[in-house]
Amino acid sequence: MATTKIWAVKSRLDHVLQYAENEEKTINAEWSKVDYQSMRDVMDYAMNDAKTEQQYYVSGWNCDPDTAREEMQMTKQQYGKEGGILAFHGYQSFKPGEVTPEEAHEIGMKLAQELWPDHQVIVATHLDKAHIHSHFVVNSVSLYGRKFNACKASYRQMREASDRLCREYGLSVITQPKKEPRPHYTEWAAEHAGEQTWRSIIREDMDAVIRQSMTMQQFYSGMRSKGYTFEQRGKNLRIKAKGMHRFVRLHSLGDGYTEWAIQRKILAHRYPSVEKKQKPEKHYVRVKGDFRLSKVTWNSLRALYFFYLRKLRAAKANPKQPYPFVLKEDMQKLDTISEQSKFLNRYKLDTAEQVTELKETLTQKLSELQAERTALNNERRRVNTTEVRKSEIEERLKELSKTGTQLRRDAKLCDAVLERSVVIAEKNRILREEAQVQRPAEKGRNGTRSGGRMYGR
Repeated sequence: MATTKIWAVKSRLDHVLQYAENEEKTINAEWSKVDYQSMRDVMDYAMNDAKTEQQYYVSGWNCDPDTAREEMQMTKQQYGKEGGILAFHGYQSFKPGEVTPEEAHEIGMKLAQELWPDHQVIVATHLDKAHIHSHFVVNSVSLYGRKFNACKASYRQMREASDRLCREYGLSVITQPKKEPRPHYTEWAAEHAGEQTWRSIIREDMDAVIRQSMTMQQFYSGMRSKGYTFEQRGKNLRIKAKGMHRFVRLHSLGDGYTEWAIQRKILAHRYPSVEKKQKPEKHYVRVKGDFRLSKVTWNSLRALYFFYLRKLRAAKANPKQPYPFVLKEDMQKLDTISEQSKFLNRYKLDTAEQVTELKETLTQKLSELQAERTALNNERRRVNTTEVRKSEIEERLKELSKTGTQLRRDAKLCDAVLERSVVIAEKNRILREEAQVQRPAEKGRNGTRSGGRMYGR
């Protein structure tokens, strides 16, 4: 069984790892050092000695591995096609323990000869993982001047050729490839950094409700009590939390969160687990300065931030307590919201108009500061300026630079506060609505008998 993939190698500064120690020996005047280094990086990775046992499993098709970069460059120059995509980088990965290094490299060479007969190709088989895999570095321009067209058809041809070669060597072949939704990069990075995303928040709430449910009706009812809404669109069941702008499909949350997977989890346990209620802890908030909460109304920005931060800190202090989605969404932004709250207290800002006026004042000060900087720089460049005066100018420029940094930071905070205050006000409205819905339900549970239990989606 072998999996395959191929992608373009472009000249990107953020992909350059490190320039060679002696650039004079590697720079070619006809090819920029960024392009050259990009090609160098991918080849160095493919032909890594530690991964290929001293390059024993490195071969070239239509080129020599030792001079492959120069040969590929000459081919591009011959047809005037140095720009655009430099090369293509692909791989063929085998199931652990199914193939020997010699067989894997032999299959890789046959695959390269069949797919790219007129291109210069480096084939390097890596042995550093449990799954032996071969890397392919393919010149984007063929020996006859034609550019390789990487598209769905070419990738399908690569997969079909790989499967046929695997069958010839008696290896297994994937008959039904599993398709999984690919997460957005920002979401993937946040999860790998241990941060919460809105998808992980939904999954946590679903897991908690699944543990307490014995039927699917109880699951739907429990999710609704947390502020979630379900919608059936064709064959797909979709979910949305309060505060979200659109519905998302259940299967996009992962294989374990489809409707069928949820039903299996519920049927797997005979009794629901009841989470122990913890007594709410008391939290004391220390307020610095002359800020008096009693003198500030709910309509003011300082009070809006103050009470919202109190809710966030209480939720963070008791992670096991069930909290609304709109609060969980801002757990990772607690430091940012706290900084904005301190900014409001520092300038005693209670209305959006005051924030706007402060932004205009800061912008005016920045303009004056920039004018002074320009004048001082011009004076410093004059021939008749003494060394003593130049030293004074340097000190003043440092002060202006420090002041300018603070002014720009505060100006950005003005914009951030105006934007976030609208969001916090909307979330406070949602929290008040949820609290009003929960009060009658709690009243019914505390009474002698409540109405019949409702099931259904």
